Amino acid sequence: MTPSTPPNKEGLTKLYILTGEPSGDAHAAAVVRALKAHAPELEVRGMGGDALAAEGVTLVEHISNTSVMGFAEVVRKLRFFRQLMARVKSDIEAFSPDRILLVDYPGFNLRMARWAQRQGRSVDMYIAPQVWAWKSGRIQAMARDLDRLYVILPFEAKHYQGAELQVDYVGHPLADAIPALRLPETDTESATGWRSRCGLPAQGDLLALLPGSRLQEIERMLPCLTEAAQRLPHLVPVIAGAPGRQPSDYPTDFPVLFGETAALYGHATAGIITSGTATLEAALYGLPQVVAYRTSGVTYRLAKWFTKVRFISLVNLILEREAVPERIQQDCTPSALADTLQQVLSDKGQQHQKLAHSELRQALSTKGAAQAVAMGLLRQS
Repeated sequence: MTPSTPPNKEGLTKLYILTGEPSGDAHAAAVVRALKAHAPELEVRGMGGDALAAEGVTLVEHISNTSVMGFAEVVRKLRFFRQLMARVKSDIEAFSPDRILLVDYPGFNLRMARWAQRQGRSVDMYIAPQVWAWKSGRIQAMARDLDRLYVILPFEAKHYQGAELQVDYVGHPLADAIPALRLPETDTESATGWRSRCGLPAQGDLLALLPGSRLQEIERMLPCLTEAAQRLPHLVPVIAGAPGRQPSDYPTDFPVLFGETAALYGHATAGIITSGTATLEAALYGLPQVVAYRTSGVTYRLAKWFTKVRFISLVNLILEREAVPERIQQDCTPSALADTLQQVLSDKGQQHQKLAHSELRQALSTKGAAQAVAMGLLRQS
């Protein structure tokens, strides 16, 4: 059966989706949208955010309560997560889905996979945990508990060789969602109109600041990023508000835009971006950037002990070199970020990142990640 041929719609009538963070919510919503194009009567429940809710998914928990970062931070919410897991299990039993789709969020989701497999339920996962970075022992547990794994990075599948698990590389969903070129620089009316609508100055190069999506990240990263921006007076700083966050989460005098992140990538001259999916998004838009990251001392020391990767940015991990500069922990200071961004904006720095952006898009070339996952789910049912 070819991907363009709709599979049997009758096999999958109820789907349960579990995701716990904004990026997973967006990717899961794209899968639901693709599924409903072939199975419009499909019932979907689960855990997610506004994007899934907009696709008609009934939410038992919103990601605004589940998106946390770091070892120490998770420990503080252990009681909440135990209660949440019990509630989700009860909801799955009552709903009795044909299949469960786990989207990223491995700490919670792989525990749910173990339980679901013991209950005899069919479980797939879209967006794999970073077993290539740490916890490679998860691979055997995943082979035991999952029916199929859909991976989005070109180097991931090889790490599962030898495991009795069906692994499909579907390409990265961001490569589908983001146009190959930045917004036209010559479209001054569009740029002027966008600035006016967002309340931004009509003149001046924009500096995109992305302090992360989780509240703990924002609290830790925002002061560092804003102070770095103050050291770059020739740029106009603009903060990208994360989905599910409120203006009160950003105690700053700089403008904070919600729902405008993609446009900001296109209109900005450069960005200082907290490590995460946003670094990949910005690179696919062709935005020169510096990657920044700070976490608690305990979390950082544990991560250094257990991880086995050279970089934290997805851009650098995919290209296997420091294509975009990273400033982490003690090196993540306002002065270091400002100085590094000045280097990035030099002619040599911009040429270096432009080449990396082209290589990145080639590496992530895909014909539709969400569509591929949807077809896989429908064919299995």
